[in-house]
Amino acid sequence: MNTEEAFHKINMLKGKSIDSIDLINKGNDGQRVMTAIGLANDSRPLDFDDGDLKTNKHLKGKPSETLFISQIKKRIGEFENGLKFHDSWIYEKIKRFVYLPIHKDNSPNHVIGIPQLISEEIYPDLYKKIEEDFNYVSLNIQNCIQNKEALHTITGPNNFLQIRSKDSKKKDGTYNAIVFNEHQLYSKNMAFYFTIPFLKELKKLL
Repeated sequence: MNTEEAFHKINMLKGKSIDSIDLINKGNDGQRVMTAIGLANDSRPLDFDDGDLKTNKHLKGKPSETLFISQIKKRIGEFENGLKFHDSWIYEKIKRFVYLPIHKDNSPNHVIGIPQLISEEIYPDLYKKIEEDFNYVSLNIQNCIQNKEALHTITGPNNFLQIRSKDSKKKDGTYNAIVFNEHQLYSKNMAFYFTIPFLKELKKLL
C-alpha cells in the first residue's frame, strides 16, 4: 500500500476512538491504526511502500510531544565525512509520510485526529527548511567526530529538526553509548526528532 492510499484510508477513521477501530490488538496507537487499515505490524523500514506513518500525542488540540524519527547509533559512521540530507536515511524516512494527531485529552479514550499527507513534492519550501536543519545538525556531528568531542542536543537553525538522547537500559543496567573510532561521543543512544514548533507549522497547513 502506498502512502497516498494509506492516507485516504486513515482519513476515513478521523474522529473515531482507537478502541472502536481495533478491539483486539494491545499495541501502541500507531500499530492499531495500521491494523485498522489492513497492514501488518512488522520490522520493515517503512510503514508503507513509499512512506511512513507518524502519530503524535495532542492535548487541547495542540501537539504536546516532539516526534521521533530515528536513532543514530548504528549510522554514526555515515557522518564522518559529511552527510547531506538527500543522501541520508533520515530523508528516506520523512520524504513522504502521513502525520496523524492522536487526541488524548480524555485518556485512555484516544481519538484519531485529522491526518495530513506530508511530502517534499507537496511542500517544497517546508522541506528546504528541514534540509537546512539536517545539514546543520550533520555538520555538528561531523565536527564532534573529527575533534573527538562529546555530542549533545543539537537543534537546527529553523527549530524544525533536532537530535537528543533516546535510549533504554540494557539488562546489565548500562546504556547504549555512541562510540566511534574508540571515542565515546555520548553515553546514551540519540535520535532525530521533529520539534513541537515544526508540528505546529504542520497544523497551519490544514
